[in-house]
Amino acid sequence: MKRLLAALILVSACRPEPRPDSDGIEPPVTQVTAGRAGEDRDPEVDPDGRRLFYASSSYGADLDLYVRDIGSNTATRLTSLPGDERFPKVNPARPQALAFCSNASGEWQVYVMEDQSRPAKVVQVSEPGAHHLHPSWSPDGRHLVYCTTEDFGAGEWTLTVRDLAAGTTRVLEGVDGLLPEWSPAGNRIVFQRMKHRDGWLGSVWTLEYAAGEVRDVTVVFSSDEWAAINPAWSPDGSRIVFATVAKSRSRAGVQHEPDDLWIVRADGSRATRLTTSTASDGMPCWGADGRIYFVSDRERGPFRLWSVEPRFPE
Repeated sequence: MKRLLAALILVSACRPEPRPDSDGIEPPVTQVTAGRAGEDRDPEVDPDGRRLFYASSSYGADLDLYVRDIGSNTATRLTSLPGDERFPKVNPARPQALAFCSNASGEWQVYVMEDQSRPAKVVQVSEPGAHHLHPSWSPDGRHLVYCTTEDFGAGEWTLTVRDLAAGTTRVLEGVDGLLPEWSPAGNRIVFQRMKHRDGWLGSVWTLEYAAGEVRDVTVVFSSDEWAAINPAWSPDGSRIVFATVAKSRSRAGVQHEPDDLWIVRADGSRATRLTTSTASDGMPCWGADGRIYFVSDRERGPFRLWSVEPRFPE
């Protein structure tokens, strides 16, 4: 099951569900990227809502990072390191700075590109000897949180915070988890945590990290029957979007990739299914323009980027 977890990462208080899992009618979705070869992954929208960053193998065997203006088909390549680059994340305090991870060294490490106009100049900020994935900036742009493991195939994942100003790293002891994202509105971090029983299903959790201390570790959305993965904050920090695995009736037997996107309030209430197609929808990112960008194999083609404007229940 842990090897399945690694595949999902790279492809991609417990509350009752408030409404049945019906087929429903999803809001209109828009295809953002296209192409016959390769695939696109890991959408990230800058704080102004004007630019879209993502990883793509459409132009080569490896995944490189690209940026384009939203609404434009013109993309600029930002990285060309050996191997793959994944999970771009814009610094909210200094939007020219970009964190990402790469396996150029043989391990997945976190790097920072301080100036996107000089993309060849990158600095490794994570420590060698382990794998580090999915960086996310604190609102002040001083800290990065990411997930760490010593054994990518079967090891335990923990959350790590790097203070870039002080040059120090802290592993959050007792908090195993994956794919963390810092709230744009404060000190809370949302992350995916695996149950250490019942098939190791993923669930959505949050914690508060302030002054080097971890407090209020809380399960927001969980199930004994299916997984909740890939959480991401809304721009105001009031809601969380995430993907489910093996929840949709049309994909009930599919355990190796996500099915639909859901939205829940930060307190775990009012869970609402957003996408309802038979495609695999995952790795959502909530843009400042209000749209949610995500990865999907709609049209039964390669994984590409799509977007949808969420609708909320009254």
